[in-house]
Amino acid sequence: MFEELLEVYKKNAAQSEKDLKEAQSMAGLVLAVEKMSKIFTSRQQDVELLGRLIDQVDHLSKEVADLKSQIKTRQPRLTVEQPQKIGSGSALDNHTTTLIDLMEERPGQYTTGELVDMLGLNKTTVISVMKRAAEMEPRHVKLTQGKRRKLYLSYVPENGGNKESVSTSVESDDDDRMKRELMAMT
Repeated sequence: MFEELLEVYKKNAAQSEKDLKEAQSMAGLVLAVEKMSKIFTSRQQDVELLGRLIDQVDHLSKEVADLKSQIKTRQPRLTVEQPQKIGSGSALDNHTTTLIDLMEERPGQYTTGELVDMLGLNKTTVISVMKRAAEMEPRHVKLTQGKRRKLYLSYVPENGGNKESVSTSVESDDDDRMKRELMAMT
């Protein structure tokens, strides 16, 4: 009988030890699942935080691009702050004065596209400014038309006027036709 009790005791002890190991394993498994859940939650929060940061960076980059375009648009006007030569004070005259001042600083031939970039105005307004500049400073500012109705505005300084006047005198026959076409474009 003692041996039977010993056998039952050993079985109960083995079962208890097995149950204890299973309980420890389950506790370890529960802890591992909780730890994985915490890691997943923190990673999810990190992903959400990264998403918000990416949205903020995207928003800031758009604002920077807008500011750059505003600065680019205003920059030529700010560098040429001089008293007005014309008393009318209209916006077209102001743009024309700014254009003439810029062309005095950097004489040469400019296309409509270059002047759009330089002044930060739309193409129609730039064409009007080009016509007005040719009217205001006919001795220095020459408006010519190239192939495919492409417009060129040139500034001829007083010291180099003789060279350019020979080439522009040939084009003076087309001035009336060009003015009519310009009027049609605007």
